[in-house]
Amino acid sequence: METETNITLVAEEGSSLSSGSLRLYALPYGCVDLYGYDPLNRRCAVGIMVANEYRRQGYALAMLNELSRLAPLTFHLHCLYADIASVNTASLNLFRKAGYEECGRFKEWLELDSHFIDNIRMQKIL
Repeated sequence: METETNITLVAEEGSSLSSGSLRLYALPYGCVDLYGYDPLNRRCAVGIMVANEYRRQGYALAMLNELSRLAPLTFHLHCLYADIASVNTASLNLFRKAGYEECGRFKEWLELDSHFIDNIRMQKIL
């Protein structure tokens, strides 16, 4: 059951995106990683982790929504993107629900159990 929830994302004291990556915590629920920072083009990749006991309760969506709100204001980003294995339907659905759109597919990009699967790139213009 998904719930409407408010999330606060906080970085560790003294950390910044200028190093190329940054972890934002939403304790106790999980965290969002920003990586592959491209300051020239104002874009960054996104990864998300949610603690097992908080999965499928709306926290991941709330974290992505809060990131979308913060990213242009705090980090001056124009675009967020995520690379997701084509078999990870839960993650694909989550990012779609958060307003990300499929913008590319890398054929047979990832090896899984001795065979290759596609990688889907999801993108959100802020």
